[in-house]
Parts: sequence; structure tokens; C-alpha cells
Amino acid sequence: MEQKYADLHIHTNKSDGLYTVEEIFKKAKEAELSAIAITDHDTVAAVEEAIHFSKIYNIEYVPAVELSAMFEEKEIHIVGLYINWQDKEFLKKLSHFQKKRVERAMNIVDKLKENKILIEFEELYEMTDNLNNIGRLHIARLLLKKGYIKNIKEAFEKFLSEGKPAYIEKAKLSVSEAIELIKHANGISILAHPGIFNKDDMIEIWKKQGLDGIEVFHPDHTNEDSLRYFDYANKYNLLVSGGSDFHGEIREYSLIGRIKLPYEYYERIKEKVITKI
Repeated sequence: MEQKYADLHIHTNKSDGLYTVEEIFKKAKEAELSAIAITDHDTVAAVEEAIHFSKIYNIEYVPAVELSAMFEEKEIHIVGLYINWQDKEFLKKLSHFQKKRVERAMNIVDKLKENKILIEFEELYEMTDNLNNIGRLHIARLLLKKGYIKNIKEAFEKFLSEGKPAYIEKAKLSVSEAIELIKHANGISILAHPGIFNKDDMIEIWKKQGLDGIEVFHPDHTNEDSLRYFDYANKYNLLVSGGSDFHGEIREYSLIGRIKLPYEYYERIKEKVITKI
């Protein structure tokens, strides 16, 4: 039997990705993926389009979101898979974070002006399909377009990362609050790219707080990272997830289809959803 694959970590231009929902499905089809999740930051704006295009391109679609949480001054990302994207309390919470995102972007622009980087907040309109979900990556792209930097990485290294002149902290949940919010929306909570955070000692505690799974497959994970998180998944009875974390920048290692989740793990996630209903 031919091996099937899923990619459960993809971003569109509804948050900080470059591509439209349909373009994502086209790329997923070209990569011969059988299932995808669109995990835009703090928004479910892509869901209705994705449901439509999943039928056209015959690719299974998982309603999802990526939430930012805070632990010991470190940003931790939690992906929520199979969320009830129409839950009113869930949407109210996302709306709060979108408002905070806009306020943060305005403050970053002000900080940049103090550092003789002359951009206007209104110029960000052309950087995104969803201004309510504006983020640092959109600002970095504007800086690149206006010639202030040579590449996206430089924007973060010079201005936008923690400790740099235009850094503004993002409004965040605690990890347990993010897990609970996803649980409230009947979703499956997944610890995203744990190799980036280096908080492995917290995995057992977060599991006790309701964490359902862990990203084993991710472009920023080494082979050693992936093997280590397989071990954690087995040790703590966590679901295995993963994907490309595709945003659209020309990074060969993070293209859709380059990092793939074997279908057996996707099916276990689906089984968990059924048991939670």
C-alpha cells in the first residue's frame, strides 16, 4: 500500500503566511499530501475557505489554531487541532488577542521610528490579508520591501527580537490556559516544535495539565530532536504530530511536503477526537 502523509502545521495569509488558502491546498496537492491543518496564529479566519477547498482538492482538512503561551519568560506555542471553530467563548478569546496584536504592531512601528526607521502602520495593510492578525513577520517583510534590511532574519536580529530596540512583548496565555482554551473548544492540544523551547522537563507537567500531544516532526528539529520527542511521546502517552510550519519564505527545509507526518499518527489523532466527543 502506498504511504500517505499529513502536514499539521501550516500558515496562510490570514495570519503571517504569504499564501492564500487555495494556494496552500494547491501546494499540498503537488506534495501529494492526504491531510493538512491550517494553524494560523490566534485566528480561525481561514476555516470556511479551507473547508471549501478541501473538497475541491480532495485533501482532508483539520480546523486548527496556534496559540502563544508564556512560561518562565519564554514563548511556548500550542497548536489546537480539530477545534470547534464556531465556539463563541473561544472566538471571544481569539478576538481579544487579535486586538492586542494590533496594539503591539502600532507600538513596534513607533519604536522603529525612534530608531530612524520611517514606516507607517497603514503600510502594513498591503502585507496581510487580515490586519487584525498583524505580527512581527509582517513588519519584517515591510522593512525588507523598503530596503531597511537585506533579509527577514536581519529584521529580527537588529530590531524585532527580545532585547532589540523595537521589541514589544506579546500578550500571552499561560501554557495551562492555552491547553484549557483548546480543551474548551473540544480540540486536541499539541506542544509545537519543542526543540526550539528547550523545556523538556515541563512536558510531564503539561501532560498532567491536559496536553494531548507533541510535535515530533518539524523543520527546526534535528534527527536527534525527533528521536528524543518520540521517546517523550511514548513515555507520557502523548500523540505524535508534526508538519512543515510553512509560512512562505524561501526556505527549502520548511516547504510544504518536505516535513511530513506519517498517516498512522494522523489517524491516532483522529481516533482521540472521536473518543473525546
